[in-house]
Amino acid sequence: MERKYLFGIEDGGRTAGMVSYFFVIGWSIGYFGFHQPNKNTLSAFHLRQTLFLYLTYLAIWFGLTLVSHSLMQPSGIFTIYMLKIVITLVFLSFWVIGLNAANNAEEKPIPIFGNLAQSVFAFI
Repeated sequence: MERKYLFGIEDGGRTAGMVSYFFVIGWSIGYFGFHQPNKNTLSAFHLRQTLFLYLTYLAIWFGLTLVSHSLMQPSGIFTIYMLKIVITLVFLSFWVIGLNAANNAEEKPIPIFGNLAQSVFAFI
């Protein structure tokens, strides 16, 4: 049985891993376009990493939004909006680390929760 690759690209999962770092559309293209026809460990690894990264970021972001709207904003220097900026920068740095690992065809987990992502989304 001959395997078919999207756009004729056969790279051991590197392209699927890299594309998956570009949020919903990129993840969908990486999963359905590259990973499904040619399942391999590298693409599965990065698809798990990015799915967990995005879901964790969205859960924290919306959780902080709910908290900020339900509580009065303190007038101090450190507010929930500043916390959101810090969290966004942390997740952006995780995103860059993961994208760099995918570009180098490495299975390097994202800091803090990369190993958890592998066990939570083991079905991918």
